[in-house]
Amino acid sequence: MRMRMRMRALITAISLAVLLMGCENLYQEDGGIERIRSQRDVDEYNATVSSESQKLVCTREVVVGTHFRNFVCLTVAQRNRLSREARDSINDIRASIGTAQ
Repeated sequence: MRMRMRMRALITAISLAVLLMGCENLYQEDGGIERIRSQRDVDEYNATVSSESQKLVCTREVVVGTHFRNFVCLTVAQRNRLSREARDSINDIRASIGTAQ
């Protein structure tokens, strides 16, 4: 019985390791940028980009349910688009509340 439990734990650990390695490899599969892990990486990447809208802006964000913080990077263009979409959503909600009253 112990041998079976150990074998199951070993297979689970190996499967998890293979899965994690596969996910890591997906990040740069199509010739995209390398994983950004620090502000130094951001600065190096931004030095290679000519357009201001394509420069990266990164923040450390807390992952919900943990105390871990992820380094989250978006281009200036992506941040502007998300901001615009959020404003539009808020305006839509305000408009629908105003017409419902």
